[in-house]
Parts: sequence; structure tokens; C-alpha cells
Amino acid sequence: MDQQRQQKVNEAAEQFTDALVQSFKIVADRGASAQDRGAQLTEVFFNQTINNLRTRAEENRQATQRLADQQQRQVEAAQTLTRESVDIYMNFMDSMFSYWQDATQTAEGAGEPAPISSTPSTSESTARSQSSDQELPLENYDKLNANEVIDRIEKLNAQDVERLRDYEAKNKNRRSVLERMDARIRAASEV
Repeated sequence: MDQQRQQKVNEAAEQFTDALVQSFKIVADRGASAQDRGAQLTEVFFNQTINNLRTRAEENRQATQRLADQQQRQVEAAQTLTRESVDIYMNFMDSMFSYWQDATQTAEGAGEPAPISSTPSTSESTARSQSSDQELPLENYDKLNANEVIDRIEKLNAQDVERLRDYEAKNKNRRSVLERMDARIRAASEV
């Protein structure tokens, strides 16, 4: 009986060893499998993270470019606004200066006594002014301020400027207009 028992114990030990080996194999396989899955999950996680970071970086770059473009448009708009404001201010100052000159010349003219024999009556002066104004190379000449006259004579030939100069000297006699007309006539004679 001892031998039989011994054989049973050996068989039981063998079965136990086989079962133990099998369980270690299963645990090892599962561990390796878990490790592979962990590596795959880690790889997927890092790939997704990298892709997300690339996407965010590209979106940030595009947003920065849009902001830079917008800032450039704002700078250009501010420059245009500044230029136009300065132009408007300069035109205003020119018209005020012209108005001041006209008022000063009118006041100076009012203070001088005119010779009795050569002074036409107001109605004669107005009639002469209106008839001469119609013959001048610039329409509504008597209604133009000094700056408007100066701007418009640039387009006229020397003979027309001389006609206007004679008329200006006899009527409004604005110094800035006469000086500009003289300069235009001189420039035309030098050519």
C-alpha cells in the first residue's frame, strides 16, 4: 500500500506542478498582454496629445496672424483719419486766413478817401463788376474766396491770368491773389 500511496502522492504532485505551471503561464500571458495594451494605450494617448497640441498651435498661429492683419488695418485707418483731419484743419485755417485778409483789405480800402472825379457810383461799379465778371475766364469770379482763385488759376494760360490780374487789381485787390498771379505770369514767361 505504501507504493500505491506513493504513486498517488506523485501523481498529485505532478498535477499540482502542472496546474502551477499553467497558472504561471496564464499570469505571464496576461501580464504581457496587459503590458502590450498599456503600451498601445500610452502610444495612442501621446499621439492624440501631440495631434491636439499641433492643432492648437496652428489655430494660435492663425489667430495671431488675423490679429496682426487687423492691427495693420487699424494703423492704416488711423493714418488716413489723421491725414484727412489735418487736411480739413488746414483748409479751415486757409479759409479763415483768406477771410481775414479779405476783411483787412476791405477795412483798409474803406479807410482811404477816393478821388472824387474817378470814383464811379455804386451802381456803376456793380454793373461794371458784373459785366466784367461774365467776361472773365473763371465763372463767378467775384464770389470766389482767395484760396479758390489761387487753386483755379493753376489751370489757366498766362493771358487769362493777366486778364484776371488786371480785374483783381481794379476790384478786390487781394494781395495773396495778386502775388500768386504774378508768380504764374513770371513762370509762363520763363518757359
